[in-house]
Amino acid sequence: MKTRILLFLSLFAILNLMVFPGELRRVVGVAGTVRAHGLGVQGDDDDGPRFRVTSTTFQNNTIVPPSMVFNGQLGSACIGGNMSPDLKWTRAVPWTKSYAVVVYDETGEFTHWGVYNIPPDVTELPAGAGTNISGVPQIKFPQISNDTFNSGYAGPCPPPDIVPNGIHKYLFTVYALDTTFNLPQFPPGFPAPAETLFRAMIGHVIETATITGLFSCDNAPTSGCS
Repeated sequence: MKTRILLFLSLFAILNLMVFPGELRRVVGVAGTVRAHGLGVQGDDDDGPRFRVTSTTFQNNTIVPPSMVFNGQLGSACIGGNMSPDLKWTRAVPWTKSYAVVVYDETGEFTHWGVYNIPPDVTELPAGAGTNISGVPQIKFPQISNDTFNSGYAGPCPPPDIVPNGIHKYLFTVYALDTTFNLPQFPPGFPAPAETLFRAMIGHVIETATITGLFSCDNAPTSGCS
């Protein structure tokens, strides 16, 4: 009798993995590293049929346009527009409580932008949503501080000759979450850093969708670098 029960439970588990393969990917992903690429991010070749993100500003796995590149602040050689791209995603599962959007340089392990507590009925961000004008954000949703220690979008501007061809991969990931967050503010009113959001999301990611942009300043003066 005990053997039959164990056999039944094993078959039930296998059936669940066959019917819900996305759940297996999510569990494996969330059990990974704390950084963005370990929170259930779907790969570029993932066949997930339901939850996807697209942009009219750039195409997946292509060089991003100069409008998205950093704009020469902090003594950099980049001369782009520093404007975040438009992002549009399909609606996630009905029990989604919020979305978060994170831009992460997988090559350089550098967070360029993060937005969270996006309501479940909002499924897009317009171009320029992450741009701060005179210190005022263009979106009402809370943002984290990126790894330049500022809130708002910081466009690609990788140093040359660090990796082969200098090409970095920038993951624009939308996270469907089962909760909202009240992340701590650091004095004087400094937004929570990226790591705080990443840690808060562990165990709350329902599913993810990613679009990848590429960029290199090596020998690319017409692509946003001086």
